[in-house]
Amino acid sequence: LAALARAGKRIIAPVREDGLVLFRPVASVAEISLVDYGNSRWSSKEFLFPSTESLFAYRFQGDEVSLEEASSDGTEQVLFGLRPCDAAGLKRLDDIFLGAEEDPLYAQRRRLTTVVSLACDKSQAECFCTAVGGSPAGVEGSDLQLICLGDEWLLRALTQKGETLVRGAAAKWSPASDKDRKEAQAQRLAVEQGLRRNPLLAERAEVLERSFNHPVWESLGQRCLSCGICAYVCPSCSCFDMNDEGNAWCGVRCRSWDSCTFAQFTRHASGHNPRPTQASRYRQRVLHKFAYFPLQHQERSMCVGCGRCIKLCP
Repeated sequence: LAALARAGKRIIAPVREDGLVLFRPVASVAEISLVDYGNSRWSSKEFLFPSTESLFAYRFQGDEVSLEEASSDGTEQVLFGLRPCDAAGLKRLDDIFLGAEEDPLYAQRRRLTTVVSLACDKSQAECFCTAVGGSPAGVEGSDLQLICLGDEWLLRALTQKGETLVRGAAAKWSPASDKDRKEAQAQRLAVEQGLRRNPLLAERAEVLERSFNHPVWESLGQRCLSCGICAYVCPSCSCFDMNDEGNAWCGVRCRSWDSCTFAQFTRHASGHNPRPTQASRYRQRVLHKFAYFPLQHQERSMCVGCGRCIKLCP
């Protein structure tokens, strides 16, 4: 990591800050809090999909308007120490932002990013990755994966980008043995057994879609405060709003995270809101995660089971 930093790469890793574990750019590997951190307060998605960013700036010049497109700074970055659920969440964002119409800002950051995940050696009470097709040692979205085996680390290169990242140092490391691999597998199985979550069946998406008018949404909606914390801490939520901020001479168009549980999320310019109640907005969140997205993406749930929404919902 120190060598990568000296080579000009930005290292983003979990650090302890005011009692919380957060992903932050680090200047020294001594800042990294990698062992026994469970999961970070929110995911590292903000380094690919920022909570607020400028899309372009504009300036009036007489009768003409000049535009200045936004772009990233071009620095390669390493997202280091993500839990497998968060790495899988990045793949869900890929489905949204690199789909039929590519988002240029997200795509540029994604090309410059290498993801190093950290397999879980224990589960938290809120975890349920196995219920949505994940694993404590899942590799979806990872270029490299670290597995802690006592005093040693097992490193798995999963993509060409991952192999390239460690090429300069790999010759100094010892090849993993069959014993190492068996120990890693035993650790994964032990964590999975501790999760005790029933898997969601593939047909749940169509069942949920047919439940559009079920009275359960009303009772669930009465408990939702519309605070939006579930969307803001979620590693796979991709909804955003756009605003123009400026004056008579110049301005900027900004994109900011949004939440489908907010009352203004679908309100039209006319004032009409097709989701006028909290129940209808809560239903949209659940159906988007567990029905609409799976039906369009080979039955893959949009939820990755990190459990932050369970832990932090007031």
